[in-house]
Formats: sequence, C-alpha cells, structure tokens
Amino acid sequence: MNGIKLKISKPKDKLPAGSSKLFGNPDVWDGFEWPYIEENGEKYDLTFLCQINCTEVSALDKEDRLPKTGILYFFYDLDTMPEAPDEKSSRVLWYNGELSALHEMLLTDENGNSLSFSEQKIDFEAEDAEGKSSHLLLGDMTQSCDFINGCLPLLRIGSLETEDAEIRFKDDGWLCFYIEKEKLGACDFSKVKAVQISCKER
Repeated sequence: MNGIKLKISKPKDKLPAGSSKLFGNPDVWDGFEWPYIEENGEKYDLTFLCQINCTEVSALDKEDRLPKTGILYFFYDLDTMPEAPDEKSSRVLWYNGELSALHEMLLTDENGNSLSFSEQKIDFEAEDAEGKSSHLLLGDMTQSCDFINGCLPLLRIGSLETEDAEIRFKDDGWLCFYIEKEKLGACDFSKVKAVQISCKER
C-alpha cells in the first residue's frame, strides 16, 4: 500500500484558499458548522488539524483510494487528547465544490484573539522505501488491535513543534485516522476514528 509523505514548512506568504495546510484556519463553505463535542450539556470546539486538497495528491495516489477532487478537513480534540479510539473526539469532512466558494473561518476567543496555531504549508511526495515519515497519507501505519483490524489508514500526524505549537502524542508517537474500506470507497468520512499510537508500539 503506497503512502504519501506530508512535508511541513512555514509559508513565505499567506496560502491561497483551498491549499493543503496544517493548522491555521480552515477554508470553508457557506453554512459550514465547526465540529464540536458535547459533554454535560456544554459544547467544546474540536481543533482544526489540517486540510488536504485532493487534487494536489491525486497523482501520488497510485491505488485511487482518495477522492480525486475536493478538500478533506481533519479535526481532533487536542484539549483532552483521548488515547482510545473515539468517533466523538475526531471529525473528518469532505467538501467537493468550487474552491472559489471557500472563505477562511477564524475561531476566536471573547476578545477576538485567534485560537488557531500559525498555518504551515503542506507539500507531498511519495513515501520512501524505509517508510519512516512522521506525517503520512495512506500507507502502512497499522497496529494489531480490534479497532484497526478491517480499517484502512487514512492520515498519520506525528508529534511536532512549530513556532507557536508543541504537540506531543502518546510517547512522542502519532495520531492516526482510520476508515472502513467500504466507506472510503464511497467517500463517506462520517465514521472515521482517530487513535494515538506510541512510537514504542511500532
């Protein structure tokens, strides 16, 4: 199963709407509702992790597993960072409309200060033979547990540091998103689950 490496870098300029990026603010459509979890009657917004422009990775997706067009958005509960797989703590959305209809959506506190980390540019290249990429689309990131069996790897984000963010997953490991094969084939991302995987478990 071929994988696609995500190369993260600080952009020189503001990224155009619809570009693949880590952190920053998502480029969304009219009517978009920010994903959240609800506990004890309170709503808590999930953190925007990244958006992947499917057109940018299409040539590297040799097995045609991802949509050819549109944007995938990944959200996760970075506040509590649950280690066990849980549909509520993560969300993946797919937009397949015109990029010209997208606009940046800012999440701010009561004083108007941004709650997002600085955006990082994502470039893509084929995974090398050693398969040691920290950040990966598709590829081999499986583990032997009941949750993952029968699912396909969708995205892996490794522990990382940027100019204003320091994210550490389990034992400096990875956050991995998995999806059922049938749902990926149907472009149904409503049941994607995320799980933290320790670097000691691989």
